[in-house]
Amino acid sequence: MTRPAWPPDRVDHLGIVVRSIAVASGFYETLGLTVGPAETLPDDGVSAAFVVTGGTRLELLEPLGSGGPIARFLARKGEGIHHIAFDVRDIVAALDEARRAGVALIDATPRRGAHNTRIAFLHPKDTSGVLIELVESHYTSTP
Repeated sequence: MTRPAWPPDRVDHLGIVVRSIAVASGFYETLGLTVGPAETLPDDGVSAAFVVTGGTRLELLEPLGSGGPIARFLARKGEGIHHIAFDVRDIVAALDEARRAGVALIDATPRRGAHNTRIAFLHPKDTSGVLIELVESHYTSTP
């Protein structure tokens, strides 16, 4: 039995803005967690590294420069939780269903995310102020 595109059935990851992935990695490693290698996402203006936590993952986001949404977030709010990401089976169908439900979309069509995933963001004005990312990934059970 295939699961429907909507609603999402699991949290894929929490996005956390950091000044330095290297510094933040040291903290998570002291907790006994594994931090994967950083990946540069030039279209988003960030480097991203994932912390493996068992049932979900944490995405550490370091801005590449002073431009882009992550750099603006860091300048305005400092380090901290940026978004929550939900795994969806079919991101195009999930976006269509969100649109039909009246949810404002930041991304009307999917774009490339870390690890060659397809991602799209829902606007916080319709999600109780929380930035929501939808992720269609190759992860099907455990992260």
